[in-house]
Amino acid sequence: MIKIRAELCEQIDGLTAAVAHGSIPGLCDKASTVRHLAQQYQLGPVADLAWKLEGRLARGERGPSVINVLSLMREATESGRTDAAAASAWAAAASVRVM
Repeated sequence: MIKIRAELCEQIDGLTAAVAHGSIPGLCDKASTVRHLAQQYQLGPVADLAWKLEGRLARGERGPSVINVLSLMREATESGRTDAAAASAWAAAASVRVM
């Protein structure tokens, strides 16, 4: 699981670096890849945040709200928690930090 979390962090970091200059479809694809990987390894909080990120990117957002979601995704990945309480906590953090 450590390797998977490291891979997710690497993909999230790459996505963060690409936000300023990447194409919307490309960014959405990268976010979808992160979501699918998180789902495959049952990292629900990360998958949920990736889904929120996909929606923001699809609407053409690139500003602080996108960067904040990416930051939360990285934190959720590093925490390694997968339980429902963790998913609720990360969703609440996203609603506060991403307004």
